[in-house]
Amino acid sequence: MVDQRFRVCLLAATMLGSCAIMVPVASQADAPQVRRPAAPSADKSAHAAPAPKSGEEINVSAFHSGGGGMMRHETAPHSVQTVTKQYIEMQSPTNTALDLVKNLPSISVSTVDSSGILGGQINSRSLTDSDMGILLNGVPVATAYYLNQNVDSENLDHVTVTPGSAAIELPVTSAAVGVMDAQTYTPGHKFGGLMDFAYGTNNLSREFMRVESGDIGNSGIRGYFSFSHEHARNWTGPWTNERRHLDFGAVKDFDNGSSVNLFVSWNHQFTAAPKYPTATQFFNKKHGLGTYNYQATYDPSNPSMYGGLDGNMWDQVFITTPVHLHLPDNFSFDFKPYYVYNGGYTYNGTLFNANVTPVTLGPDGSALSGKVPAASYYSVFRPHAGAVAKLNYDVGRQHHIELGYWFDYQDNQVVNRYSVLSATGQQAFPYAASTGLFQAGSRYMPYQGDSGWKNHSLFLQDTSKFLDNRLVVNAGFKVSMINRWSQNFASTAPKVQSNFVVPLPQLSIGYQIDTHNQIYVNAEGDYRMPDPGSLSQVFDAEAGRYVGNPYNAKPQYSIKEELGWRYDNRYFMTDLEFFNYAITDRLVSTSVYVNNQSIGTTINAGNQTARGFDAMISGHPFHHWSPYASVEYLDATMDSNLPATGMLANGQTIGDYLPTKGKTAVQAPHVLANFGLTYDDGKFFGNVGVHYTSSQYATFMNDQKMPGFVTDSLSVGYHFPSFRFVKAPTFRLNFNNLAGGFVRTGVNGLVNNAVAVRGVRGSMISASGSPTYYLYPRFNVTATLSMAF
Repeated sequence: MVDQRFRVCLLAATMLGSCAIMVPVASQADAPQVRRPAAPSADKSAHAAPAPKSGEEINVSAFHSGGGGMMRHETAPHSVQTVTKQYIEMQSPTNTALDLVKNLPSISVSTVDSSGILGGQINSRSLTDSDMGILLNGVPVATAYYLNQNVDSENLDHVTVTPGSAAIELPVTSAAVGVMDAQTYTPGHKFGGLMDFAYGTNNLSREFMRVESGDIGNSGIRGYFSFSHEHARNWTGPWTNERRHLDFGAVKDFDNGSSVNLFVSWNHQFTAAPKYPTATQFFNKKHGLGTYNYQATYDPSNPSMYGGLDGNMWDQVFITTPVHLHLPDNFSFDFKPYYVYNGGYTYNGTLFNANVTPVTLGPDGSALSGKVPAASYYSVFRPHAGAVAKLNYDVGRQHHIELGYWFDYQDNQVVNRYSVLSATGQQAFPYAASTGLFQAGSRYMPYQGDSGWKNHSLFLQDTSKFLDNRLVVNAGFKVSMINRWSQNFASTAPKVQSNFVVPLPQLSIGYQIDTHNQIYVNAEGDYRMPDPGSLSQVFDAEAGRYVGNPYNAKPQYSIKEELGWRYDNRYFMTDLEFFNYAITDRLVSTSVYVNNQSIGTTINAGNQTARGFDAMISGHPFHHWSPYASVEYLDATMDSNLPATGMLANGQTIGDYLPTKGKTAVQAPHVLANFGLTYDDGKFFGNVGVHYTSSQYATFMNDQKMPGFVTDSLSVGYHFPSFRFVKAPTFRLNFNNLAGGFVRTGVNGLVNNAVAVRGVRGSMISASGSPTYYLYPRFNVTATLSMAF
């Protein structure tokens, strides 16, 4: 039997990760040969649970998930939804965190491909992942589209979504729908490793290998290194995608409980994303009346439709080194520096109009004329760095005080270049001078953007415990001072720069009624600044002019409240939460096609209200079976009319408003529902998951609607006996879209109105375009063989 201090530390580590002692537990895939340390949660209520009394046993259900790892027991005074290692190990190794959370009640996921390389989008409570803090080990990374670049799924321990809150010390401000935090694998104490090989539809092949050092002498250091390579063909449209990835993790433990934890990842990939169809294009394709996608053959009169000229070369480096120090007199100190580098280039085919914009081929070449088949490149250099420093102080056993500072800096440098194509549509190296377009002896670069921000934030939080630790109150306040800028050095447009001081209060209260029941309330303020880069205009070479977002969108602010109840016993666990959002100056990131080139833009969509409830229930294993179910009901409405430009009967153009007040918010399905069932007897295992999303609007005027849809997945596998140095060899099959449906799963590009409408002031407002959509990949299967050593 463990002693009192060990049990208290174990309870805290399981709930919130505030304890330095790590407890090894066997995972499903490696048991009993390979043992892994229990993963700490990144939750903010580290002091929420009452300490067990002397001689008291810990309830085992507090440390186990339900529904085969699709739900975890939580005690935080706010909504928390988690998938654990047990569930992750049953899924395809190509899955990213985006795929793993698709059956949580507050989330609807749209993916682009079946291999996980191209990412996708999250919709949650009428907002998107642009309104969500996307984190890896508590450090900000890019949006859901880039999740595959962060870490291999074999090195994930769990993924947690807090849909209505963000811990005050987390380095985020844009978290109106909370945070998704993926926590990586902690290296084991013994030498060993893991390898797997996966093959599947769409010419998918993937190889992964991880080697662990174990404890290195008496140094207290242990680590691991892994490498993976993946190759897959697009399920729709031509061309293939390829990815190479490295992960490195190391831990240094000290005798007094201090620790240093290093994680580094590197990702390099070439991708070719398919086009996103309009509703008309989707139905034409579905009924065999044509295709909307890029073509496999080159046509010099229309290079923008050639698949070989739609691609992306991208690199990412991610580094974080959290340090935890135990100090005298009930003090401790946490320091978390991070650095994320993103760089590369995207390219599209285009007809460069040399009659409108005079250029030469090369610095000293002849002048070009007419519309010249060319490749348009956007080269990107995006360093992102920051650090969180936090001083902790325990005032007896009743108060835990945190005082901290967060600094965050990002600089986005984007340059647009052009190169002439060969007669067969082949592109040259983007930076080669001989095939580049020049003007007055210098490389022609119509867009040279520099945008970014600096964020200085101070925060203070007190966690107080009362009534024998049953009542826990977290009260905190963060103030962020943000400077952002954007400028296109290739144009005469002035530099856009602004400063904001943003207050972000938080209050949460949790009460443990008895051993099985807990209630909580939570309220927070949230801020999101517009993407600085979307403020600059983009040059369209064929039209010979700048296009894009010509105005400065205002910041978005949200006030959120939650009321929840949890129940847990030896048979099942439940979680019921009611939520309410009041959103001011909602920001919407959308895209339009300009000569088949996707142009990003950000707009203010007025004020919005969203309210509803989430319900989750899962069973603990019963005769090896573990069920899971969840549902969300959402009612989200727009509270403002959108500004627009209209035309009167006499031909006069005036400023008007679209009558959107009272309309249903875009991307806000009323119902999300999920069902899961897991079987695991130690040898055979399987999991089935079904997700339903009801219909949603793709335009602010509610004049184009995407119908509801169902997605599904099935995993089956077997753990073979170990032999010699090979431990826990496992074979599994992962199926998606079992019925092979061809459906839309999300809105890629929103528009104001799909048909002409009369404005509030009486003018006619013409249609603003057609929305574009994500498609659910057709039936696909992945076979994986894995083994530990």
